[in-house]
This record gives sequence, C-alpha cells and structure tokens, in this order.
Amino acid sequence: MSLKKIAIVGAGVTGLTTAILLRLSGYKVEVFSREHPVIDYKNPFFASSFPAASILPHSIKSPISKKLFLRSTQFYHQLFEHNFPGIQRQIHYEVFSEALKNNPTYLPWLPGYTEIPVTGRYFIPHLPNNPISRAWKSSIFFVDWPIYWKSLLSTFTTLEIPLVIESIDFSQIDSQFPTNDYSLAILACGSGFEEIQNKPLSLLKGHLVEISKGPTLRNPEGELFSYNYTPPTKVYRTLNGKAQDIYSYPRSGSMILGGSRITGHLIDGEWIGDGLLTNYNFIESKLEWPYAAIFELNKILIEHSTNATIDASQIKSQLLGYRYLGPNSSLCLKVDIGRNLPHIHAYGLGGAGVTLSWGLANEIVTKTNELLGKPSINSTHTLSPSIQHDSSIVKPETIASYLAKLNSV
Repeated sequence: MSLKKIAIVGAGVTGLTTAILLRLSGYKVEVFSREHPVIDYKNPFFASSFPAASILPHSIKSPISKKLFLRSTQFYHQLFEHNFPGIQRQIHYEVFSEALKNNPTYLPWLPGYTEIPVTGRYFIPHLPNNPISRAWKSSIFFVDWPIYWKSLLSTFTTLEIPLVIESIDFSQIDSQFPTNDYSLAILACGSGFEEIQNKPLSLLKGHLVEISKGPTLRNPEGELFSYNYTPPTKVYRTLNGKAQDIYSYPRSGSMILGGSRITGHLIDGEWIGDGLLTNYNFIESKLEWPYAAIFELNKILIEHSTNATIDASQIKSQLLGYRYLGPNSSLCLKVDIGRNLPHIHAYGLGGAGVTLSWGLANEIVTKTNELLGKPSINSTHTLSPSIQHDSSIVKPETIASYLAKLNSV
C-alpha cells in the first residue's frame, strides 16, 4: 500500500519549513497556496514577503515559545555554519528610554546577552536629547527573507515536494482532501481557517521603509549591528498610549527601517483599531504618514549614533503588512482528530514566524509521528543515500548540511 500524502495549507515560512522537515522524515507532502509565495505577493499582505528578519521572539505569546525559539536557533546556527543563503549573524541592541515594567520573557534565552550600563562612555544607539533607562546587546541571527525564502523553495524540486497554487475552501476541506489520498492536513495558513468562523482577527499592523543601498552600521569596535529602540512615549506611541519602537535591520543591498506594532482588526478591508502618534517635526521627508515618522526617527538615530547617513532619495519602497496574532492573541498549535481527516493547526505567530519556524516545524513532525507513526523511507526518496531517517529531526546539523548542498548545486 502506497504512503498517503500530507496536505500542508499555506506557503509562508511555517508551511515551507514544515514541508521540508516532513519530507526529510520520509513523508509524502503537498503544499497548497492561493498564490505563489514569491511571484504573486502584494501589499498589504498577510504572509512573509517583507521581513528583514531578526531571530527574536517579539510579539508572541505561548507557553512553548522558549522551546520553539531555542530549537529554531539550533537550526539557524547550523544553517549559518553551512553557508545556507540569506542567513547572517551580528550584534543587536535593544534600547529603552523609559523603565520597563517587566523584562521580556525571551531575554535570558538570547545568545551572548549582555546588559550595557546606561551611565558612562558605552556605545548605545538612541535618539539625542532623550534618556536611556535600559540597554542590552546580544549576538543573534538575521534572515534576509527574499534570499532565504527562495532558497527554501529551491529545495522543493530535489525533495519532490509539489507546490500547488490553489485556493482552499475551508468549509469543504474534508472533501478537498479525501482520506483515500491523504492521511493528514496541516493548516499553516495564517488566518485562513479562522476566517470561516466570521470572527474579527486579532492583528498587528506594521509599517516598513526600505532604503536602497543603505549604509552598513558598525559600532566603535567595528562590529556590524542593528537595533530596536523604544523612545519615550511622548515622542512615539500609539493613540492608546502603547510605546512603539523603531528599528533598522540589514538586507542584501538595502536596509529595512521600522516600524510599528499596532493592534486592531481588519474588517471589510478597513482598519479598526489603534493608530500612531509622534511629536517629531518632519523636515526632509515627503513621505505619507506614518512612513515619514519611521524614516525621520531612524535617520536621526543613525546619524546621531554612527558616521552613516541616509536621505529620502534612497527610499525604495514603503511597505504595509498585517501579522495574525492567533486565537486569543496566542500561538495556535493543536491537533484535531475529531474529523474524517485529522488536522494540525499551526498559526498565529504574530510576526515571529521566521524566528520560530524550525522549532514549530519540528513540533509538527513530532505530532505527525504520534498520529501516523514514523514512515519507512520510500525507495524513491532522494535523501535516502545521504540522510539517515533516524537522525533527520534529531540533528539539525545533518539537515543544514544537506540543504546547503542542495543550494550549492
């Protein structure tokens, strides 16, 4: 009897990464997406076309976020060591003008985490004439998403993973994936499955400015760096008083400036929720709101803290996106076996999709093994000569080495 297929609905970072790990574990998989993840993206967009992206678990709430983050970091470390395209490592600063009510839960998980004294002659990127209450730095991984995403997709041919461009009707999902052909459906589709319940989605709205040929930021030690900086709320906040951070992340040939993390709902294409407020006067930029604020605040910080400069003529694009926060604003990872075809729900990462992708995919493989039993490697499986079945998930270095080889061919 031939091995039944697993349907993965969604071709964002969770869907792609899950498909790769399941295939490496010996399963047959098909990935379904309403649009091609590289060619057909648009703005605004729910998926992962635009992030820089830092491997930091910002904007995510889950009791297993630590487990997912640490597991993902292992994969990114090995992919970096094996020169997988689109991954780099650098010093990252997180700086706050006002005292934090609570430490971020992820703080002790960061590799090389170091508190920086806010008094004394220490380098801390910030806006001039504003206090600093807290600062730390760490050495973290960054993903240049346009490069990294295409590199993940490029492995699909060798791994024999079909990418099907088809809109899935979630109200008819059992009939679309009949049990004589499929053994499991994995819903890694952002908000798709929730939409059929006609409930307003909890979203984060984010704005980015892309700078063409942006400068490379270096600290006084000559180290490449990036930052997240939260000014005083009198300078930059939402209308409801929530502090907002600005940031600069690197990309190949450009720089991403952010940002905003505004909570609300998108109803019939109209934003219902919070908005942005700032007291800065904008002189150089002719951008529309709130891109003007994002550009000007980052420009002032960069030119105050480094020898680098940016100007409005370098602005390449202005980007708007929505990040789904999941049911009850929390990551959804659960198994539904009360159907003809079992489902695994995996979505609601709230902007931490790239960060947690490998850890989440690893959890999905574990749950799949529990549901279906570990498959025997099919004789046509292209990986069988080079990857042992038992080590594919246990050892990230084995996977990273193989994927890097695929991209070097």
